[in-house]
Amino acid sequence: MKTLDVSIIGGDAETYYHPRFDKFRPGEFLWVKVEGEEHEKLVKVRGINQRVSREVKRIESYRRAHRDRVLHVLKNMVRGLLWERGYENVKLARLSIDMEKGILRVDYVADKKLNLHVLGAEFAKILHVRVEFNQIGARDFAAEIGWLGVCGRITCCKLFLKGKIPSVTIDMARKQYLFAGPEKLTGACGRLLCCLTYEFDFYEGIYSKVPRIGKKVKTPEGVGTVVELNVIKGFFRIRLESGEKKEIYFDRDTDWYVITEEPSRAAKAGESEEEGNA
Repeated sequence: MKTLDVSIIGGDAETYYHPRFDKFRPGEFLWVKVEGEEHEKLVKVRGINQRVSREVKRIESYRRAHRDRVLHVLKNMVRGLLWERGYENVKLARLSIDMEKGILRVDYVADKKLNLHVLGAEFAKILHVRVEFNQIGARDFAAEIGWLGVCGRITCCKLFLKGKIPSVTIDMARKQYLFAGPEKLTGACGRLLCCLTYEFDFYEGIYSKVPRIGKKVKTPEGVGTVVELNVIKGFFRIRLESGEKKEIYFDRDTDWYVITEEPSRAAKAGESEEEGNA
């Protein structure tokens, strides 16, 4: 008698009988209900066997499992297995499965660097598919989930930054004079807002043309110290020695220049010594 060997997803192997064995092929997933049991089980076909080595159960009904449903079941099982092993803080971001090859790929997010590859072989014995773990960053997780940003629109990482998420540093915020609280500069992913990079090149270009705060500037009205820089409106403000404040526009005003700092006393002493030796 020919029998059908299957592996129960999340369980052991079983042997079934069905009059038409040509309907099944090794590797496919089925929802099977056998005689004497109330509920269906998700199984993976292992192959046809002519030697009966265990109890044979007769298939009462079956239907082929859809990919999305298989992924749903495997995702819940992976989450439960991780929780049992103390990885309750691991977030599952994306799961994909190659139904033909029997490979389950799991992208996950964690607060610290983890190596879940060692669990792959253990989970494979339970789920009866090859399990490949891959840790991704919080930004990649945000791009996968998607939500509304502080601007009220769907986050850029979900809309058009897929695979091209930029590197953002706090220095970008400082150079744009954004000194708001951290909660206003971070996205839902808990990292700095990606949009901080959009205008950064503009600010970098401006800084090559204008003096920084604290620099001395020579103007027709006298020498002044830069006390404010407004890149958006295109001017910087200086305080003259008289105490008066003056606005100088980048593109309109040209009768100013930065005063080169005087050399330090130590530098002057070194120059005097060299002149004496000469």
